[in-house]
Amino acid sequence: MPVHCHFSELSITFNDSVLFQQISGTLTQQNQGLTGINGCGKSVLMSLLALRLRPSTGTVDWQTPFFYVPQLTRLPGSTLADALGIADVQAAFQRVENGSADVDDYDFLADKWNEPHRWQSLLDSTALGHLSLESPSAQLSGGEQTRLALCRAFLQRDSFLLLDEPENHLDSAGRRWLIAQLQQHPSGSLSVSHDRQLLNEMQRICELSSGGLMEYGGNYSDYALQKERQLNALRSEEKQLQSDLRKEKEELQRTLEKKAQRCRQGDRVRSSGSQSLLLLDMKKNKAEKQQSKITQRHERVMDRLDTQRRTVNERIERITPQMLEFPYTDEQKRVRVNCQGLILPFGSTQPHSLTISGGEHWQIAGRNGSGKSTLLKVLTGQLVAASGNYSLHGRWRYLDQHLSLLNSALPVVDALCEFDPLIPAENWRTRLGALRIRGDKSLIPLGQLSGGEQLKVMLLALTCSSPLPDILLLDEPDNHLDLESRQLLEGVLKSYKGALLLVSHDEEFVKNCGVTQTLEL
Repeated sequence: MPVHCHFSELSITFNDSVLFQQISGTLTQQNQGLTGINGCGKSVLMSLLALRLRPSTGTVDWQTPFFYVPQLTRLPGSTLADALGIADVQAAFQRVENGSADVDDYDFLADKWNEPHRWQSLLDSTALGHLSLESPSAQLSGGEQTRLALCRAFLQRDSFLLLDEPENHLDSAGRRWLIAQLQQHPSGSLSVSHDRQLLNEMQRICELSSGGLMEYGGNYSDYALQKERQLNALRSEEKQLQSDLRKEKEELQRTLEKKAQRCRQGDRVRSSGSQSLLLLDMKKNKAEKQQSKITQRHERVMDRLDTQRRTVNERIERITPQMLEFPYTDEQKRVRVNCQGLILPFGSTQPHSLTISGGEHWQIAGRNGSGKSTLLKVLTGQLVAASGNYSLHGRWRYLDQHLSLLNSALPVVDALCEFDPLIPAENWRTRLGALRIRGDKSLIPLGQLSGGEQLKVMLLALTCSSPLPDILLLDEPDNHLDLESRQLLEGVLKSYKGALLLVSHDEEFVKNCGVTQTLEL
């Protein structure tokens, strides 16, 4: 497999803090995925590979052209043609069409006669084909801007692609389009992603963590299997270390008991006066020195085993998926959401009627702009419906894309205490610690935590406060979450026994949340 890039001993420091160090690897003519928890430095590594940042140490050596698409890219230029980087070629074709072309134009277009077909075919495939190349690019939505940036990347047939979370702002159809285009791109790619459907189309997975960069052959399913085997091996190692440590302690205890027994025998001999006190003192001194050496040896072995056990436990904790269950129970299955002829103020103009009972998990699906977020805002009273009737029966909680359930300006523990003052701050700290939010992290403002850590705090508030909600309305809660946080959220929602309305474009996430019914807008 041709190597397109080799990077060696990359390190980078921000404000005297090392983000990562001595990262080495290669990029080949394959589709490769880069994953890792939020905050580990994936986007920084991509910027280093794209030569946008200079490393503190190390080198990046490219053997082929590359094209970089950062997160939330807004392409320069006033028109679609400018944004796609084809304005010069398009202008030459226009001069040919209107009969004003010269010899230079024909020379310039000598190997480009099929380009307009490629442009149009690509734009058609991602539902931008109705737009003229002269259309103002500034009028595009966030999702359209993302698709346009990816179109420009896929026009670079000879370039290796560096894509940072390319699935962001894409609906389900857009994500399938992205996968199809990557499969057709001939020069290879590296994609930062937390989307398992996309990662399952990769030929290799790279994981960035505090331990460095690890490479796993195969797609996400293969990676997950290898991680499970790694976790099982670590658990076996920890069990063996526990056993060895217990045996060493038992051996030391037997040694100490023998010493105590010899001391008692020596005391009896000393009391009987049958041997010289000088001789007895010499024997006692020699035995104590031998005993001290034996004890020290046991203690050294136990210290070594205990250090190894703690190290293995730390690695197990980093790999083990976190669990949090929703203790809500409701066996009555009463109607919780009722809509009759509901027409939204934006998006879909079609009337919607549905009834959702307790225990039912629904996905609100549809393309970008169809009104999914609008529907949740109407149901929670933030927007007024154009017409129709709706009602929510029971206690409800709404979690928007910005995780604004809690006051993000307050320290983490204070935000939780404000949400439910009946739970003592010390209890909140203990529960935060179980989710690996420990020490000073519980004292800093909630908004300064990573997206995954903020989500954990929100879930803690939802699952521990009283009374628990009968209805959950969640608007793309998986946005920008790393895989570990998505799996935690999946476990919480799957265990929820109330009525769930979920907006998400991640098909794997939706399935794992126990969704059984879909409202398509």
